[in-house]
Amino acid sequence: MNTPQIAAFARLAKENTVPVRALEGQKSMISRTMHSLAYDSVHDEIVVNSPLAQAILMFRGGANGEEPPARFIQGPHTQIQGTDYDGNDKMTYDEVHGEIIIPVAGPKVLVFSRESNGDAAPIRVLAGPDTQIRGSRRGHPLVGVDPVNNLLIVGSTGGEGGGRDSDGESARGRGSLLIFDRTASGNTKPKAVIQGPNTAFGGVGQIQTYPPKGWIIAGALGGGIGAWSIHDSGDAPPRWKIPVRQITGVAPSGVALDPVHKELIIASGARNVLLTFSWPEIFE
Repeated sequence: MNTPQIAAFARLAKENTVPVRALEGQKSMISRTMHSLAYDSVHDEIVVNSPLAQAILMFRGGANGEEPPARFIQGPHTQIQGTDYDGNDKMTYDEVHGEIIIPVAGPKVLVFSRESNGDAAPIRVLAGPDTQIRGSRRGHPLVGVDPVNNLLIVGSTGGEGGGRDSDGESARGRGSLLIFDRTASGNTKPKAVIQGPNTAFGGVGQIQTYPPKGWIIAGALGGGIGAWSIHDSGDAPPRWKIPVRQITGVAPSGVALDPVHKELIIASGARNVLLTFSWPEIFE
């Protein structure tokens, strides 16, 4: 069985490349099913959730080996609850405002200060029927943040249940992209909802944003990655799309952006691979 770890590679690493360093071991508190992480370049820290420990962990940027976190958020007051099957395995980080955003079972979205430590209560909680945030077993909400345009994007799943449809696509994410004010809390209605058969949102467990152009980057059904605008609403198709599975035979599960090199980085949990695409159109 592979040991859960956070591995660092050179940007141009190729097949069978050994990582530059790896953070792992019992003292690190890292667990399996951590399906997102972030790097805080302002404070040189790594932020990652630990679903089985029901915690958020903060490490120094150069952490290596069996190194304990510099801080961690964990305990009943945090409201971080559930397992990888019903929430708690995704998160995003707002570097501009120093906030950690994590969806959990409920469904609800919790927001913490990066300075939080121990059994700390969230500074905001977004939940309630008017939010239209939904989740189900193996179909938890996803989150992304646009700190420049002050928006929070929540990927709300479709109906109940999990499984896969006829083309092998995960039922997770068949639903809508909900756009909120960044500081929305309580039972708040979204500012806009992107939803409908042409939207084709779903299939990837992360949402990224590119604030300079107002893009929302997320999964597109059929094993692709799509770009929607923060100004979209209703049954809006993606403005741009990369059919990842059609090109490579690999279904994406995670996504990251490299604006400096105008690249899109795709992770595939099923194949344990990273794929890099040139995508200058969304950065220009």
